[in-house]
Amino acid sequence: MFLRRSRTITNYFNVCALNNINNGKTCRQNLIITEKSYKCLYSTNTAPINSATRSQQTVSDEFNEVDYVKRLKKKFEDETRDNGIIPPFKRALLFGSKIAVKDAKGETSFARLFLGAKKLSVKISNICGSGASARVCFLCPNDVQYVLAQWATWFSGQIAVPLSPRHPVELLEYYVNDCDASLLVCAAELEHILEPIAKKFNKPIIFVERSDIPEMTEGTTSLLDPKAENVVQLSQSNLVITGAQNSKFYADSKAMILYTSGTTGRPKGVVLTHKNLNAQITSLTNAWHIDDKDTVLHVLPLHHFHGVVNGLVCPLNVGSKLIMLPQFESSNVWTYLLNVNMPMRDRISLFMAVPTIYSLLIQEYDKIFSQNSQMTEYIKSHCKNKIRLMISGSAPLPETVFNRWYEITGHKLLERYGMTEIGMALSNPYIQDKARDRRPGTVGNPLPFVEVKITESGNPKNTLIQRKGERGRGFWNKIDTPLFDVSPQAEPSEPISGDLYIRGPTVFQEYWNKPEETKKEFVDGWFKTGDTAGYENGYFKILGRSSVDIIKSGGYKLSALEIESKLLEHPKILDVAVLALPDETWGSKVAALVVCRNQEEEIDVNELKEWSKSKIPSYSFPTVIKFTKLIPKNAMGKVNKRDLIKEFSEKKEPVEAPQ
Repeated sequence: MFLRRSRTITNYFNVCALNNINNGKTCRQNLIITEKSYKCLYSTNTAPINSATRSQQTVSDEFNEVDYVKRLKKKFEDETRDNGIIPPFKRALLFGSKIAVKDAKGETSFARLFLGAKKLSVKISNICGSGASARVCFLCPNDVQYVLAQWATWFSGQIAVPLSPRHPVELLEYYVNDCDASLLVCAAELEHILEPIAKKFNKPIIFVERSDIPEMTEGTTSLLDPKAENVVQLSQSNLVITGAQNSKFYADSKAMILYTSGTTGRPKGVVLTHKNLNAQITSLTNAWHIDDKDTVLHVLPLHHFHGVVNGLVCPLNVGSKLIMLPQFESSNVWTYLLNVNMPMRDRISLFMAVPTIYSLLIQEYDKIFSQNSQMTEYIKSHCKNKIRLMISGSAPLPETVFNRWYEITGHKLLERYGMTEIGMALSNPYIQDKARDRRPGTVGNPLPFVEVKITESGNPKNTLIQRKGERGRGFWNKIDTPLFDVSPQAEPSEPISGDLYIRGPTVFQEYWNKPEETKKEFVDGWFKTGDTAGYENGYFKILGRSSVDIIKSGGYKLSALEIESKLLEHPKILDVAVLALPDETWGSKVAALVVCRNQEEEIDVNELKEWSKSKIPSYSFPTVIKFTKLIPKNAMGKVNKRDLIKEFSEKKEPVEAPQ
């Protein structure tokens, strides 16, 4: 049974119906774990129960589900105090039949998702071995199957390596080969992409099916299918989660490898441990006040830190509900943000996106809503009063977008700063009052547990300012709440800028199989971000990338060198330089200066784009291309790309590539 609105919105412009919404409370049966759930989740005995045994089970009059959750929480707390790590899939047991994920094909509770992951983990362990820390590459769409594959990999004690269906086959092959994957896991609908790679590298492959997640059927005594072999009895004396590794294993193990572009041109595998993820979860959920009352709209790519950790792992770890869209579409996102024709239980409270998404949403707003005063008034009222937090990251947020979004929704976007290697390091405050505000163009202060310093450019020994997010009072929480704050330190008398360094438990362990490159990125335990940062009036600000060969466009971090190397494979291209041009919508747009082998014949841009589809992701292809006779280089063969940017304004008009 679900509570619904008394009236619904039939289209964007049916404003009147919005005034009579029944703001009922969520049904309690959707929020608690039932005894039926527990019967198949915990046991000290791993032996299966047959149908006859199950039919004889009775519910104890003394069973107290609230007490049972308290016991489980205490178990987790004790293990944490003993330096153990409780991964997200185990914490799912605290939320039972509460909905974890809603996607295009339905809803899945935490308990069902846990049981599905447990079932799939058996297949993984049969191939990799339990607790082997083998690399498991998985390819799934943006839906519950992704969570299922991720959790099952961790359940089995392996390292998760997420792949993207948007990547060309050549890049997927590189990832599988570079991490030396022991197993490939694939959603059935993407079999045509991954199975040929499995055959090429002689890798075993198994397929994720939604049917791996058990259905709750009327009259059953558990969430598992009656014939399931891993149904186990409830033990009132001891809580043992069967099939998973213990908390000590997760405290000492790698969790995930995310590939990120680097200045060498080839993607590097960033190794994140379960300790890294746990520190990040604790930091963000405290700073941004994420909890089990949140409903998060997820529209981000699931092979980048932003989408994987911020948008998925953190919310699920604390019992939030995820509404996962298969891809970003402006009209669809507005539908969810405004809760159009949807039950109250699906009302969004938290939204994370990249600046490009906010720009595109503004464009949709201007096209569809801006001329309707009733609708614009409703949108601002609804977003301001019903959605508690909107976050922007992965690329610089233009001040024009910040201001326009505030005009439309009443929300000052919370801008933060992070990268795959360090996680989230800096953030504007969640709470806004006279002492704290979200300032456009800034990224706030260090998040809990994170240390940040700015040094003189090129001189890491000369620290200009150093800050640490720690337990205290003030910046992250209410003044009278003794939670997280920023370490007190004398304020500099004038604005400063320099190289940005990060240290803390969220910083990655290593680049996969690249010890020398890992070593080069650290100075006395501090990670060199490669970014230039400033500090003024109590807030940090990112001034730009120290290296021009990393392009942040639409939330993606792209390697100019990697794009160049692929374009140079075209038989008609002699030389190429890929650059970043400022763009309000995309943050930066990818541009290319191209030298043709035949100086008398320029390459057809449409043909080049079609050719590149098998080489680079579509979002990496240059949106602006200019042909030239020569790319200037110094005696060492290096290109001054800052000078080359002038080519796009001083000479022949560039060619806009097809979108």
